Amino acid sequence: MSKELYFLETEEENPQEQETKQNEPDWIQIDKQIEHHIKRVIEALLFASPDPLTLDKIRQITDSIQPLRLKQLRILIESLKQEYVSQQRSFKLEEIGQGYVLRTYEEYAPYLELLYRQKRGEKLSAASTEVLAIIAFRQPITRPQIDAIRGVDSSGTIIQLMERQLIESKGKLEAPGRPTIYGTTKNFLKHFGLKDLSQLKPSS
Repeated sequence: MSKELYFLETEEENPQEQETKQNEPDWIQIDKQIEHHIKRVIEALLFASPDPLTLDKIRQITDSIQPLRLKQLRILIESLKQEYVSQQRSFKLEEIGQGYVLRTYEEYAPYLELLYRQKRGEKLSAASTEVLAIIAFRQPITRPQIDAIRGVDSSGTIIQLMERQLIESKGKLEAPGRPTIYGTTKNFLKHFGLKDLSQLKPSS
């Protein structure tokens, strides 16, 4: 890749890109070092997010580093995708209906199952127990709502509970940002020996 990345608008734009065209220059110059930093930030976002990230969401964050055209951002994401392929990483970057996501290759599924099986046998931490109780008694509930109750960020704990198949996504809340709604799973009932959620009893 050249020292600086230039992108000229020559192809047909999708509706999302046309909305912002009037307020943007025809091209934006990117220093190679900044370009590398943006790609690493995108990578970190994808690793940390339990949900697929839309191009707009990624752009909202990367714009704090360097404003980019949507097509330029797509180029960087595609470059990152090809890096993983050329480096023969155990995971891949995919674009699905809801956005971009990192996924491990199918050949590693047996090893991940061993990991999850071991995790399911481990005792829940105090934080996991607290978050699981909040979800169980207040479901359906979003992560921001859980954070508001606890007063701390619950992202990591939610990921751990999902890995242990005790909670799952129940869809999206029709609100700004469309946050994920969480609820308990059938495995949750099995884990605690419950027939159904009606057997849950709040502590007195």
